Amino acid sequence: MASLRVVNRLVCRGFVVLTLLLIFFNEFLIYYMAQSSWHQIDCKLDNCTRLLLISDPQILGTSYDRSSHSPLARYDSDRYLKKTFERAVAFTQPHIIVFLGDLLDEGNIATAQEYKQYVKRFRRIYQSKKFRKFRMISAYFQRVHVPGDNDIGGENGDYISNSNQRRFENEFMSEDLFDYDHRIRFFKINRMLLDFTNPDRDHNADRLRIGVSHAPLLIGGGPLLRAVISDLDPHIIFSGHWHESRIFIYPSTKVINFYENAVRHFDLKALKEQEHSYLEIMVPTCSYRMGKSKIGMGYAVLENYNLSYTVLWQPNRFILLFTYVFWGLFVLCGAIVYKMMTRCPFRVAKRQTHYSRVSNIPQF
Repeated sequence: MASLRVVNRLVCRGFVVLTLLLIFFNEFLIYYMAQSSWHQIDCKLDNCTRLLLISDPQILGTSYDRSSHSPLARYDSDRYLKKTFERAVAFTQPHIIVFLGDLLDEGNIATAQEYKQYVKRFRRIYQSKKFRKFRMISAYFQRVHVPGDNDIGGENGDYISNSNQRRFENEFMSEDLFDYDHRIRFFKINRMLLDFTNPDRDHNADRLRIGVSHAPLLIGGGPLLRAVISDLDPHIIFSGHWHESRIFIYPSTKVINFYENAVRHFDLKALKEQEHSYLEIMVPTCSYRMGKSKIGMGYAVLENYNLSYTVLWQPNRFILLFTYVFWGLFVLCGAIVYKMMTRCPFRVAKRQTHYSRVSNIPQF
């Protein structure tokens, strides 16, 4: 019996140690491993500008999922977005952060009270007090926001209300960047409304022009694309919406699936003036809740008209969560089997038979 207690103790301790190791790997080590594959882009000139591009975080709401585990799902999703964002900011030290739409998952259907709660959670994730340690509060990097269909509506022709537009503008766009350092100009393009901003046409030619849109532009064509090319003539367009990582070159209809851990370099001036082409980079989703196997944030560095771009790939949280489920089932099955082996009736009967044989030995 004493040896059995020792075995029980060792088995329990083994399961506890392995569980702690699994938690350490899933919650800490995996993020360091993902970051080890990121490429740092060094600035060669003084006028270097670093951009962190975030697409489709889609902060989970409370209407679509009312299951018993939905609060846990919202907590885990928010925690994942915050942790990966903090690491990306610490790694890139961006001058400008660009949010490419679908900031909220239920922004277009939320009540006023729900919307306030969603905005509060968004700010808790993307305006963390932890940045103060690195002197990285909003005063030290600028922001640009564009709305997505889940923020204001418009997907599949859905109605876009004025109130949805107004509250998004009030909460996210009131302090947005337009010109940066008298060199770079951002133009917000809204494909759902077939509209774009262009408040200072006279000085556009003096700037490097960046179009930011939630939905892709170059692949769709149509009157909005013609108007953007004619009026804005952008050097580069950043978009999201598809949750994929792609590069479009117009008018060649060339599409590049960009999923490698590498840095792409583009000469924006040569691309426009010599090749007469337009470049669009689609940034993948940064949320594991979108069901994509590849998740990440875009990182771009501009030096004059030279663009370097890479993706900061993140660990797939769904796979890590599945390991918890499998490990829990394994531990449960192991515990059941172990109890059956140590307390099974045939073992008791065997011991009783052994004792009876000993008692039947003749005494001298």
